[in-house]
Amino acid sequence: MSDVLELIEAVRQAGAELHAEPPDLVIKPAGKVSPELKARLKENKAEVLRRLELEESMRRLEAANISIAVFDDGSMRVVQTEDDAKKARADGGTVYSAEDMLHFIRLDERGRRMLHTFKRRFGGTTEWIMEVAQQ
Repeated sequence: MSDVLELIEAVRQAGAELHAEPPDLVIKPAGKVSPELKARLKENKAEVLRRLELEESMRRLEAANISIAVFDDGSMRVVQTEDDAKKARADGGTVYSAEDMLHFIRLDERGRRMLHTFKRRFGGTTEWIMEVAQQ
């Protein structure tokens, strides 16, 4: 688990919400977060902003029911319906949900190849269970 994810989770565990309002990070209520945690957020601000913006993008894609079909030649296709997904799979594509895409970008090259191979071979959906190490 990356330090950035641990920082975001620490804010949430403190009972506060963390939002990206570029170029700022907004903590509400700010008083629930320790000065040490605020300092760590400031040190990692660019990465935290990037992660929060990616999470928001994922939520928007999920709300619009958008997935992406990825083909072996590197091309991609937007998928919105089950019929779109069936056609993409029939054409040799592998369908990634918005959450799959969010996690995919966090994987190293080996992990990406492994995920793609599993999704291509077995299809279906991927359940992402993320645990944050307790400090």
